[in-house]
Amino acid sequence: MRIALFSPLSPLQTAIADHVEGLLPHLGEFAQIDLFIEEGYAPSNMEVVGRFACHSYREYPTLASQFDLAIYHMGDEPTFHGYIYQTLQDHPGLVVLHDLVLHHCIAGLTLARGDIEGYVAEMRYAYGEDGEIAARQIVAGGRAQWMYRYPLVERVLDNSRGVIVHNRYAREQLLKLRPHLPVAVIPQHFFLPAGIGMEDHAATLRQQLGLQGRFVVATYGLLIPDKQLDIALRAFSRFHREHSDAVYLLVGPVAKDYDLVGAVHRMGLEDAVQMVGWQSPAAFVKHMYVADLALHLRYPHIGGTPYTPIRLLGLGVPTVVTNIEPLAEIPEGCCAKVEVDEYEEDVLVATMDYLATDADARRQMSERARRFIQDNHLPPRIAGQYQTFIQQVLSGTAAASGPQAIGSWEDRLIADVGAILSEWGLQGREDALLLPIAEAIAGLRVGERERSVD
Repeated sequence: MRIALFSPLSPLQTAIADHVEGLLPHLGEFAQIDLFIEEGYAPSNMEVVGRFACHSYREYPTLASQFDLAIYHMGDEPTFHGYIYQTLQDHPGLVVLHDLVLHHCIAGLTLARGDIEGYVAEMRYAYGEDGEIAARQIVAGGRAQWMYRYPLVERVLDNSRGVIVHNRYAREQLLKLRPHLPVAVIPQHFFLPAGIGMEDHAATLRQQLGLQGRFVVATYGLLIPDKQLDIALRAFSRFHREHSDAVYLLVGPVAKDYDLVGAVHRMGLEDAVQMVGWQSPAAFVKHMYVADLALHLRYPHIGGTPYTPIRLLGLGVPTVVTNIEPLAEIPEGCCAKVEVDEYEEDVLVATMDYLATDADARRQMSERARRFIQDNHLPPRIAGQYQTFIQQVLSGTAAASGPQAIGSWEDRLIADVGAILSEWGLQGREDALLLPIAEAIAGLRVGERERSVD
């Protein structure tokens, strides 16, 4: 099959570019993929450049008939996803929805460009008269927090042939809005950028950063207030009183208008906090190897599964996360979870102290996390699930109740078997091998039905 895939790519500073480039080679095993990007930059990942044809999105209307399906990776950043949102309206396709709230993106395409009536029209489309009233109040500056109440994802859903999300909570929320929409839950995939192995050690980078002999706490990704960094800094300040050798490493760009440097200064943590700014995908991962303990807090959230915790767990980095719905699938013991309540800071301090002083607890958490990621998040398995859902969408068999079958034991088994056979190099029909496997799966299904009757 031929697929037109719309996504930001490196060197754009977005985790979605990294995400897409890690899965592309595996999707390319069952489909011919052309990439469609925004104008004004050239992709820098040479593995992508050398294997996949790349076009301006403006060429797609004249090329659309050559493709079986368009896949749109949609997030909430207008700079990276605005062209995708606009193309999708004229050319419906399969949407990989990285965020449930797209209000910031749509406001950026309308309000930020002075198009007040365009913004009001979007709110009216999604929420009727109530949406129009809310839009005018938001424009007046009095209801900025309502952006979470009005996700503005509805038009994307209405122009989708199917939607992929990365957690069950996201699926449940979408089906409340559009009960008949095919929505599949396919987890984030774990991968490492080219040139980095699972056994890379951190000694050289620790030396470069002056971290030898220090206990390193770290946070990764775009540094925004919603990552609870004020709470994390206060907790680290208290933790640092008992662990004077500790350092807090902040890896990623700081959001515009967020005075994180000022917050560090006000807490007197200049000597204990290091901010290294944005890093290329490979350098970003290398910085994960230096962490003894990672913090990835988030509240409020916008429904998507953050990728950074998946990568940290896959690397075996002991990690503390906020107990939010998008991370509910991570089992207990693979990471530490803290609640958003009046005790959050105290619990975070106690958790950091426990993990810092108990190396065996860190080791056990690391082993459980690696095993969980290896069992559920490797790219061949994820690509097999993509293939299953894409075939359902193309055949018209992807009903609202159908995509959940990707999460059922039967289709998880089929997807896993397909991924394994693909890794072995199976091409096309090989009945001598496939028929016994099909018969075995059919026998399991019969047995399950008989147990249900009993």
